[in-house]
Amino acid sequence: MRTVVRMFVCIALLAAVVAPLSGPAFAQMKSYQLSPAASVSQTVGLTDISVTYHRPGVKGRVIWGELVPYDKVWRAGANEATTVSFSDDVMVGGKQLKAGVYGFFVLPRKEGDWLLILNSEGKQWGAFRYDSTKDVVRVPVKPEQTPDEERLSYTFTDLTGSTVKLVLRWEKVSLSLPIDVNTDANFTRAIKTAAAQQWQAYNNYAQYCLDTKTSWDKGMDAVEKSISLNENPGNLRTKAELLAQAGKVKEAIETAEKAISVGKAANPNFNSSEIDDLVTAWKKK
Repeated sequence: MRTVVRMFVCIALLAAVVAPLSGPAFAQMKSYQLSPAASVSQTVGLTDISVTYHRPGVKGRVIWGELVPYDKVWRAGANEATTVSFSDDVMVGGKQLKAGVYGFFVLPRKEGDWLLILNSEGKQWGAFRYDSTKDVVRVPVKPEQTPDEERLSYTFTDLTGSTVKLVLRWEKVSLSLPIDVNTDANFTRAIKTAAAQQWQAYNNYAQYCLDTKTSWDKGMDAVEKSISLNENPGNLRTKAELLAQAGKVKEAIETAEKAISVGKAANPNFNSSEIDDLVTAWKKK
């Protein structure tokens, strides 16, 4: 009997110890990584560049030619392949790259230049599924000697308003990838976008005044500002409807017909049926 009681006591104690380990807190516990995850980001002009990688350590090992073999593509880190992301189009190694996320690989060589590779396959484990046909840029670089770096690191150096160097350092080797973000072109695009959003904001407020039949004067002022920024069928139609709402039918018809003309000049297939219906209704008044 005592043996049975002892057995039940042991089972109960074991359950009390194991239960917390199988609960939500244990399930969400982070695992210790021999090569810790890391990321580094830099804004260059208007462009955001980010590197996501893992940081293996030297740990007394021979890195180049042994742990990382020569003439074999390496993941440029540990665990998942290293990735580099660009928020805008950039120039790398003299080649234009679209905004996006790219896998980053290195081809080390015992002699001569090494290759830094950007591959269109951004998410993959190591270099096991690496496919050279998906390479978008291959940049030959000369490996530089650097003070001992126990843990692999990525940094951004030589930052200007439109250029930067992405530098990989590990053990006694440093590799540098030059990047040009073309800030002038990005500013031009940003200004155009801001202007487009501005005309839309003014036109949207005018539509609000039209719909609620309040603040007609403010609505007209807003739509005139919208048209001055970017004359198009949308804001011309808004103006025509505001004029019709105020009983200025002749001016409304003229403005609506101009909206149709502007639309078809920009796009021969412009669908003017809704504006045509408005004009027909106004002409009956």
